[in-house]
Amino acid sequence: MVDGERYCIRELHWSGIDGRSYDLVRCNGNEVLTEDESFDNRPTDAQIAVVLEEHGIDAELETCKMCRKEILLATAHRHDNGWVGTCCWDERLRMTA
Repeated sequence: MVDGERYCIRELHWSGIDGRSYDLVRCNGNEVLTEDESFDNRPTDAQIAVVLEEHGIDAELETCKMCRKEILLATAHRHDNGWVGTCCWDERLRMTA
């Protein structure tokens, strides 16, 4: 969820080859935001933010306090004095916050 809108990553399997592609899709209406070019690998939060910003959507980024990767603030978890991304989040952290 970003700005109250739900987005998802659609994994595309190609017939006859091993490779896969990934598209960013607006779930309400099924609009593909990566029409020009799909991702070759599962996109990072920073790559998702760039695509959203190209479509006029402000996707704020923070830094995961565990791995130091850029993460979408909309999907991050507040923990102590920082943020933990879905990259490192574990429900057991909820008990220590």
